[in-house]
Amino acid sequence: MISFLYQVKDEMGRNLYGIIDARDKKEAKKKISSYNYYFVSAKPCNKKKIFKRTVKFQEVLMFTHRLTSLMEAGIPILAAMNILWRQSEDQTVQIVISQVRTSLEEGSDMSSSLDSFPRIFPSVYRALIKVGEKSGALVHVLNRLSEYLEYRAQMVARVKKVTMYPVVVIIFAVVIIFFLFSFVVPRFEKVLMRMDVELPMITRVILDISNKMKSPVFMFGLVSFTVGAVVLFLYLKRMDKVAYWIDKTILKIPYFGHILTILSLSQLVRSLTILLGAGVPVLESIDVANTTTNNRKLISDLGKVKKDIEEGNSLYHSFKKIRDFPVLLTEMIGIGESSGMMVKILEKVTKHFDDEVDMEMNKFLTLLEPALILVVGGIVILTLLAIYLPIMTIWQEMMKS
Repeated sequence: MISFLYQVKDEMGRNLYGIIDARDKKEAKKKISSYNYYFVSAKPCNKKKIFKRTVKFQEVLMFTHRLTSLMEAGIPILAAMNILWRQSEDQTVQIVISQVRTSLEEGSDMSSSLDSFPRIFPSVYRALIKVGEKSGALVHVLNRLSEYLEYRAQMVARVKKVTMYPVVVIIFAVVIIFFLFSFVVPRFEKVLMRMDVELPMITRVILDISNKMKSPVFMFGLVSFTVGAVVLFLYLKRMDKVAYWIDKTILKIPYFGHILTILSLSQLVRSLTILLGAGVPVLESIDVANTTTNNRKLISDLGKVKKDIEEGNSLYHSFKKIRDFPVLLTEMIGIGESSGMMVKILEKVTKHFDDEVDMEMNKFLTLLEPALILVVGGIVILTLLAIYLPIMTIWQEMMKS
């Protein structure tokens, strides 16, 4: 069988894409024609390569919202998939939905169908869908998934909010410095060199930096060093021990590391809450929740927790052994375990972490803004002083005479 990427049009003239398996193009066209759409084209394709595509996070969120609404309205899942296929405007999303729909028509369940797209639907998503199908509470699970994805979208927005301002200021600072050293300082250099006065140390340093920045060798070296450092960092990140050390070091950065720790733990605990609430076993919940963070240090810590539980220890004592976990988290888990209200307790913990993240981010921005202004302003003032100090010296000499 050959996989064909096909294109059809509906009665409104909208382009729709999908994948179909057939012996040849003629059979593919015959199968596609049975869908009652206007056939446009069918080309052989590499299904594995297409399945490795990614889509925007908002597309996954929108797909989940729409599927939830349709199933809450009592529409069967196959009919819902057909509606979603026609409603989506993203080509990759249409291909994904068409493949899921085909798998469902062949008798597969939805979770197995989504397993073909691990880069689009994360482990948490697929695990919850599987639980929802087994328990017959797929609509409820989809609602929890929508809440989880909305939370993820909010967290991304928060991080962007924190990073946007410093990034803009840093770029602005780099542009100003480049302008000063490449255009302003060279114009004054000829004048300063003609002056019969000893240049201050700060002026000599600024002129030296300006001359080096104009050199093609310097610029090539700077670009090469930057690219080389990035490539080396990405290469080292592939090595488990080095990646673990890097991630561990990042979490120890004063103030900033604390924010990252709370942010990552908030995602982990929220995932655990949803998974345990849906009836996923503890060990499987820990495995799936561990995929929601990229920090090797936290992944390792949660792996140790899982190992301890497998050896017969309680969740509380397993978490307590990890010193880097906040005391609040550990003690709340102990309360939840002893009272049998683990899910409700974890929900309170996630609420606390969310509030703490908001508070720490706002505090971080409050401290960062004046710090960046002082740094940029300091560089500009030093540069201007270096230029005008010799001129002021000559002016004073002239006034004396």
